[in-house]
Amino acid sequence: MPRVSVIIPAYNAAATIGATVESVLAQSLREFEIIAVDDGSTDRTRAILGGFGDRVRLIEQHNNGPATARNVGARASSGDLLAFLDADDLWRPTMLERAAAALDSDSAASLVYFDALIADSEGVELGTALVGSGFDHAPSLHELLTQLWPIMPSAAVVRRSAYERCGGYRDELKGASFRFEDVDFSIRMREQGPFIYIAEPLVVWRFAWFPNKLKKLPDYSKALHVFEPHLQEHYGVSARPLVEARMRAPRSILANIGLKALREGDRARARAAFARAIMVDPYRLKNYLRLMRTYLPHALAQRLSGAGNRAPVKSAPTN
Repeated sequence: MPRVSVIIPAYNAAATIGATVESVLAQSLREFEIIAVDDGSTDRTRAILGGFGDRVRLIEQHNNGPATARNVGARASSGDLLAFLDADDLWRPTMLERAAAALDSDSAASLVYFDALIADSEGVELGTALVGSGFDHAPSLHELLTQLWPIMPSAAVVRRSAYERCGGYRDELKGASFRFEDVDFSIRMREQGPFIYIAEPLVVWRFAWFPNKLKKLPDYSKALHVFEPHLQEHYGVSARPLVEARMRAPRSILANIGLKALREGDRARARAAFARAIMVDPYRLKNYLRLMRTYLPHALAQRLSGAGNRAPVKSAPTN
């Protein structure tokens, strides 16, 4: 029986799914199975997955979203540990080995997660990591309820027993709540036991909206209507800080990409990133000023670009 079941939900992921699967096959821990759930793709996703033969078990379903796809994969799996890897992300070779060892060392822990390097949609790493100052520790339940915590599905491994106790991902969280199923899942998993955080970035998270758009940017504002009554009823807190933080994240990551490109003298990339940030949030004045900066003389633009080396919490997305 495999130690770890790797569940890969995939929807129109032909551009990235091959590299994602290869990153699993390269793991130093060999006791794993791969279950890919095609969520009604209309591109070559199924054909690419089929090319891996019996190394990947392929399940097909009508388009129902990532929450349902993850649960379908989990029900078909047999490992004691579950790892949900999005179809556009990558693992470093020791990811599963380190995760299994961490959970073996603490029987009370329900989940272990890692920091993640951020790449653009073409897989070019941006030289920054996901987890910033103040978030570099395993969260309490209160922290998960009041702050958008940087735990990506692709960067976590969970105990099957804890997953089953919490009921898995909530299948009904789709549509208006699309891309918030991971926040809900983290909260309910934290109720099953503490988390373990490993600062080593053993995951590459692909920002799917620049320079090419691999998927549609969700309308996160609709998630407030779903999560506000749920969090108020069950925990007595508002969902607004979590939703607003996720809404800001794509804009902030795009600004980060633009500032980096500006420092490196790539005005065309900087201009495109700031323009995309304005499309995401047209009310953010700072990005208009940044866009104007791309037309300044190079030396002056570099002096004004500033910026740190870490991006904010991921918008997603997920997938």
